[in-house]
Amino acid sequence: MQARRSNPPNEVPSLLDRYHERLAALEATMDALPTGQLADRYRGALEAALAGLALQRAETAALFAAALAEDADFDLMRGEAAERLSRAYHRLVLESQDALPEPKALELGVALYTFHMLVVLFWLYDRSPDQASTGKLIRLVHELFKLLRPLFILPLIPGGIAKLAAIVMPGLGRDSVGAAAQDDARNGQHQDFDIHGD
Repeated sequence: MQARRSNPPNEVPSLLDRYHERLAALEATMDALPTGQLADRYRGALEAALAGLALQRAETAALFAAALAEDADFDLMRGEAAERLSRAYHRLVLESQDALPEPKALELGVALYTFHMLVVLFWLYDRSPDQASTGKLIRLVHELFKLLRPLFILPLIPGGIAKLAAIVMPGLGRDSVGAAAQDDARNGQHQDFDIHGD
């Protein structure tokens, strides 16, 4: 049995267009965030994202519901919009005071994008007054990130982030900011970076 569409087919393109407009506004907001620690800037990005989506919360919910239909011809988790937002998080990592070097910055950008989408999904289902539970979740993410950030020098966490990046967005590595070529300090040569690498 085929799943019913949540919205008439002619409504989805306009919902998707407005979603892209809000993403473009979020990109601009993220690029204008004050310089600071990555955890603080990420919290600012998440709060800005939800503030923008909250202006049309019902529309956002309808669009995500339409994306779940079996016959949906668009994907909110991957595709052009996802790559743009992932690159915005990549820039956010690179421009923070505690920035990571490549390729870790690229991989972390994809991971931050992934958790961004999880927070949006939580927010859509949040029935607490004024979605207060989502605010608590963002504050918890902020606190955990500040605690875990010093551990990124260890291989375990960056390795897990790299695997997550390859799962969520396997084709992003080759054409993202700063990821087209990696400088090999041992021989002065450049090599292509691919997040698929083990």
